[in-house]
Amino acid sequence: MQEHDEHERKWHLAAKVLSGSSLDPEEQLAWEALQADGKFQLEYVQVKKYWQQLEGLPYGQIDTGQDWQTVWNRIQHQVPVTAGSRRMVAPWLRYAAVIAVCVSVAFFTGWKLSGTASGTNAVLALTVIEAPPGSKTRIVLPDSSTVWLNAKSRLSFDESFGIDNRNLVLEGEAFFDVVKSTMPFRVRTPLYDVAVLGTAFNVKAYADDDRVITTLVHGSVRIERKRDAGTTEVIMLKPNEKVTAFRTTSGGPAFSGNYRYTVDRGIDAEMETAWKDGWLSVQGESLLELACKLERLYDIKINFEEKTLENYRYTGRLRQLSLEQVLKALSLTSPVAFTIDEKKVTLREDKSSTSKYRSLQNP
Repeated sequence: MQEHDEHERKWHLAAKVLSGSSLDPEEQLAWEALQADGKFQLEYVQVKKYWQQLEGLPYGQIDTGQDWQTVWNRIQHQVPVTAGSRRMVAPWLRYAAVIAVCVSVAFFTGWKLSGTASGTNAVLALTVIEAPPGSKTRIVLPDSSTVWLNAKSRLSFDESFGIDNRNLVLEGEAFFDVVKSTMPFRVRTPLYDVAVLGTAFNVKAYADDDRVITTLVHGSVRIERKRDAGTTEVIMLKPNEKVTAFRTTSGGPAFSGNYRYTVDRGIDAEMETAWKDGWLSVQGESLLELACKLERLYDIKINFEEKTLENYRYTGRLRQLSLEQVLKALSLTSPVAFTIDEKKVTLREDKSSTSKYRSLQNP
C-alpha cells in the first residue's frame, strides 16, 4: 500500500508539471528530489514524449471524475504472467493515462497506446521482456523477427504487435534481425525512433551512458528524432554505418540535456555487434567505458583506486569467459591489477609494469 501511495505522489507531481500547474514549496522540493530517481525519470521521459504530441489538439469536455474512475479501474488490471516474459500494463503507460485524466485529455495520438472496442477505449496489455544484469537473452517476436537482448536491458511491445503495428520500446541494448514486411518495424528509444522494413541492426540506449548508438549491419534504417521546434530530423543509414548521439551537457536525469549527432561510415559493424555471439569487443574504448560494460555483463560493481586508470584505452575482441579470466586478459595488456570480493571489483595500477606499458605506447 505504501509503495502504491508513493507512485501516486510521484505522478501527481508529474501531472502538475506537465500541465503547467505551479508547485508549492514542499512539492517543488519533492520534484527536485525525484530528479535523482533514475527509474522514474526514464518512465517520465516516455510520458513526456507522448504528452508533447498532444499540444494543439482540440480537446472536448469530459467528466474528469467519471473518467478517473474508469482509468483507475483499468490500470489496476494485471494480465497473467506468461512463460519467458512478463505481460503487464507498463507503469509509465498507466500514469500517462492518469495524467491525461488529470488535465482533461481523453486520448493520446502518435504511436498507438490504446485500442477501441464497441466505441470504448481499452488499454492494451504490454509484453515486457528483460535481460537482467549478468545475462543475455534471445527472443523470437510474433512477426518472426529475432532479437538478442543484452544484459540490463528491457524490450516492450503491445498485444497488437505483428497484427496492426510492429512498434517496440527499448531500454538498454539489443540486436534486431527483422523479417521483411510492408509494415514498418519501429524501435523507440528515449532520444529517437528507428524505422525499418527488413534489416539487421543494433541499438544501444542505456540510461547510464552518455551516448545512444544505432549500428546498421545490412539493409537500411531511418532514424527519426523530434526537434524542440516540433520538426522531425531524419538520418538514413547504409550498411556499416552508425549514428551516435553524444550528450554534451552534464548532470540532470537520464536522456536529458543537449545531444550532438554524428554519423560514422565504413565501420566494422560485425565487430560492434559481436556481443550477441558471446564476444566482448572494444574499439578504442577507455577502461572506464569497458568497466561499465563489465558491470552489466557480470552484475558487479567496479571501483578504481587511481583515476588515471580510467583513461587507458583498448581495442580488440575477447570471448566472454569468466570475470576473472577477462580481468587477467586486461592485466596482461596494461598495468592493471585487480581484486575480486564477491560482487565488488577493485582496479589499481600495477606499478611493476607501468614503465613497460608506457614504453610500448611511446616507442
